[in-house]
Amino acid sequence: MALLSLVTAAGADEIGYDALVARLSGQTIPNGSGIRLAQVEASGDGTAANYGPDQAAAEFLGKIFVPQSGVATVSGHANAVAQIYYSNTASIASGVSYVYLWEANNFITGALRYGQGSTIAPLTPPSTLMKIYNSSWIGGLSGTTPTAGDNEILRRADFAMNRDDTLYVVGMNNGATSLTYPLMAMGFHGLSVGRMDGEHSHGLVPTGGDGVGRMKPEIVAPGGATSWSTPAIGAVAALLFQTAATHPNLATNTNADETTVIKAVMMAGARHRAGWTNNPTLTGPARGLTTKPLDSIYGVDVVNVDRSHRILTGGERDGVATSTAAIVLPPAAWDFEVIPFGATRYWRIRSSQTISELSIIATWNRTASNATALPVMADMNLTLFRVDGTGALVALEGEDGAAFYASGNVASRSTVDNVEHIYVSELLAGEYVIEAKRTGVAGTAASFSLAWLMPPMSGDLNEDGRVDGLDLAAVLSGWGGSTSGDANHDGIVDGVDLAAVLSNWG
Repeated sequence: MALLSLVTAAGADEIGYDALVARLSGQTIPNGSGIRLAQVEASGDGTAANYGPDQAAAEFLGKIFVPQSGVATVSGHANAVAQIYYSNTASIASGVSYVYLWEANNFITGALRYGQGSTIAPLTPPSTLMKIYNSSWIGGLSGTTPTAGDNEILRRADFAMNRDDTLYVVGMNNGATSLTYPLMAMGFHGLSVGRMDGEHSHGLVPTGGDGVGRMKPEIVAPGGATSWSTPAIGAVAALLFQTAATHPNLATNTNADETTVIKAVMMAGARHRAGWTNNPTLTGPARGLTTKPLDSIYGVDVVNVDRSHRILTGGERDGVATSTAAIVLPPAAWDFEVIPFGATRYWRIRSSQTISELSIIATWNRTASNATALPVMADMNLTLFRVDGTGALVALEGEDGAAFYASGNVASRSTVDNVEHIYVSELLAGEYVIEAKRTGVAGTAASFSLAWLMPPMSGDLNEDGRVDGLDLAAVLSGWGGSTSGDANHDGIVDGVDLAAVLSNWG
């Protein structure tokens, strides 16, 4: 299946969908089945009722639409968003069957319940299966300058995402030199979306907004307008939420569909193109450190469903309180942790080959006592260490660490963003430890999610960073079967798999 219409078949390749289909050949391809979506649209043509897609169109056959803002008549914009988001013909999430529709103003006042006082919380979603809200619209109560009212709306949205385990995907303004509107792009907990071509607003949350200095957007996707890039991100999220609910490695793990887990998985799996940078220090004792974790235009760059699916299905791998207790983990996995103030968590990775790229994301939400109160946000630092021959941790920051990687950053320490990102290329073969440390202002225990991705080694069947007798034993014991020992994932353990082990031996 290829994306059609506004995203085009080329877009399916850009977001990793073709790679996902190829990798899962012979297996069930996720399509968003069982996940319910929300579509929030500004009314069209000055008519409040014009906020829905053409529900009678063949491309939406079998979809059940549930309008939340009165009868929804057809909006051309809403129809185009819906094609990419969940249609039968133009979306990777064609398996979605339930869609809840809101008009944007009614969503703010009727669902988020803006202006109704601190004791009135946002409405709960109409279904626990509704996981993603798409907002392909921009706005601000007083234009582009954030106001107290804008902040209340965004706090209410963040409160709802925390409470309900939902994810908002929201578009940036179009135009590389355009101003950023507060709604809904300046929120903490969602994903602000830009265009792959860079023709979107970008920059830091300005004075007046919550969290001044935070970077926007977080991620980009193909599309000639952010209205089309945003539902492409929403469709990827739908596939991942479905995977969290149904994959045998995940279905019994209640952490797998945590909003911050899905967000971390999507961000860590993004494809970084040439020229991407989060501007680490290039010389001196702080070499390899960034305090601005994202690219100033592209965030983590292009969403990639195949890479993110690999991370998610790698399973949850718990961090530990001491580096010496950390065991070697798979090259793609994630963790959801609750961490007290001042505490540290560690994860260990290893490769006997040069690691062409290593992407690590930590992300977390802020918390509030009610929907309008100023929330409290923990601060996290993310650092990568080398393990030397004695088992000791050796800093990669500074000039001495330069010999171990070609480019990128090995530490991420923003004081305002609720994301930290390490991205390093051509990391020398060896053993490494990821450290996440909670710093900042003391407070109650806080949760965060970590996700990481590096290329798997061919022949490393048990994913311990080595190709050795254990991998050979897996091939021999599984010979002729379809599970253990299938190095190339073609459904049969045979000479091709044996060759993969032997050619990478040691």
